[in-house]
Amino acid sequence: MAPSEDIPGDIANRVQTSLNGTPYAVSSLKPLAGGLSNFTYHAALLRALEDGSTDVLVKHGEAYMAKFPENPITTDRCDVEAACLKELATVEVCSGESSTAKVTIRAPRCYHYDFSTKTQVQEYLPHVVTLKTHCMRNLQTPAGENAQRDYRLLGKSLAEYIQRAHVLMARAMGDQAGEGSNAHDAATLRQAITSNSEMQKLVHTINYDWLMDRVKQFPEILSDAKGIFVQVKEQALGEIQGGSGSLSVINGDFGPHNVLISDAPVESGCENRLFVVDWENAQFGVEGMDHGYMLGELYSIWLKGADVGLWMFQGYAEGLGPMSEDKAWRIALQTGVYIVSLSTAIPGWSSSAQLEDVARKGRDIIVNAWNKERAWFDGGELACLFGNVTG
Repeated sequence: MAPSEDIPGDIANRVQTSLNGTPYAVSSLKPLAGGLSNFTYHAALLRALEDGSTDVLVKHGEAYMAKFPENPITTDRCDVEAACLKELATVEVCSGESSTAKVTIRAPRCYHYDFSTKTQVQEYLPHVVTLKTHCMRNLQTPAGENAQRDYRLLGKSLAEYIQRAHVLMARAMGDQAGEGSNAHDAATLRQAITSNSEMQKLVHTINYDWLMDRVKQFPEILSDAKGIFVQVKEQALGEIQGGSGSLSVINGDFGPHNVLISDAPVESGCENRLFVVDWENAQFGVEGMDHGYMLGELYSIWLKGADVGLWMFQGYAEGLGPMSEDKAWRIALQTGVYIVSLSTAIPGWSSSAQLEDVARKGRDIIVNAWNKERAWFDGGELACLFGNVTG
């Protein structure tokens, strides 16, 4: 059916019909806000699952964006996310002790996926907000002497989680199903990721074509850096043209906006459950893309006035563990790319002057990372990016 002919009620009816006759048949579908590409619903099951759940999240994809139906988008993304969630079912990070916040991070469970209709059934996660929303609610420094330590732990745990995910994905793509996985799931993942070249192109466009667009938007600030920006873009293109043998499987959209957290304060002694969602951009890429995306957004949150953003940034850098200097430079470079390309495009800055400062800050990170000016980084809050460099 053409997008112009689809109406939300028709899609919901088709989704509900597709689930009839399965253990996930539903009595109702309630549309959920949020997200641009998919139709998502809070669904009430006709029969409870074995774990007692009576509610699930239903996610359905069409060959166009749900919020902008005039924009086509591949449905391969739906296959990719379902395959990723099946493979990630065993990946969980648990951190903390009695004197700190307790942090648990994992992906949501995928119960069911209908390949023919691009309909997925996930566990329903009530009482959560995005990590970005949580941070922006804490523009004032949170009370409590342990707040900085707790948020650093949260950032560190996020880094540990995505690195475990990278390792598991690499094993699956290398024909080595991980613990708790199986050969069929690994084969499905390999096929889905290999087919997801359109999303790889989209991520490249958003990061590097937009980087060049920002030169036109902020000519007085960015024109002198255009030559370096061109080289950065060419390097990134060379990375993906190098083929899957030289790349890892990455999330492709790993930022606080795609991490859900319990809608409650982060406090010592309290359990904080986080869920990494929206894996449909998973693709072949360099791991530094995921790290730089998360770090760039956390840094941008700090620039908006939330100290928790910098605390998590520092914790995330620590959680990356020992690395080569080349890897640290790639992560620093991607952090700057995110700030220039995406942070300047996201609403919420207090003034045009502040927006220009953001572009300037991102420019300086890119230029100094490209030129490998270690002294520039060591002199400020970004020194932590090199705290784990070995050799």
